[in-house]
Amino acid sequence: MPRPGPRPYECVRRAWHSDRHQAMRGSIIQQIFRVVHESHNSATKKNKEWQEKLPIVVLKAEEIMYSKSNSEAEYMDLETLWDRVNEAINTIIRRDESAETGQLLPPCVEGNHYLLIVVLHILGSNSQIMLLG
Repeated sequence: MPRPGPRPYECVRRAWHSDRHQAMRGSIIQQIFRVVHESHNSATKKNKEWQEKLPIVVLKAEEIMYSKSNSEAEYMDLETLWDRVNEAINTIIRRDESAETGQLLPPCVEGNHYLLIVVLHILGSNSQIMLLG
């Protein structure tokens, strides 16, 4: 049974969305990595499964946040970032629990290839092998 929580996720291209937002979205991805790393202990950060799944979850969380935001200002608001990241992760978890396959939500918002490059840059060259190999 799905958990109660954030409003359902719908892949929506909003009027404020633009193909020129790649740098802005890359900046938010970096901020998500920052808050996630600040909130987890060193034992968790050393866990191989956590390291492998983190980039995928961060990309999906950012995509959900981008799609749900009603404006650029809402999307870029660092004061609400932690709450919005948690809401996005809860959306992923609810989807995972309710799907028979246990698969994550399918890709939605454009620009995933560029954003994956941003993530690989943040994580360093060793992560490229881990993610792509």
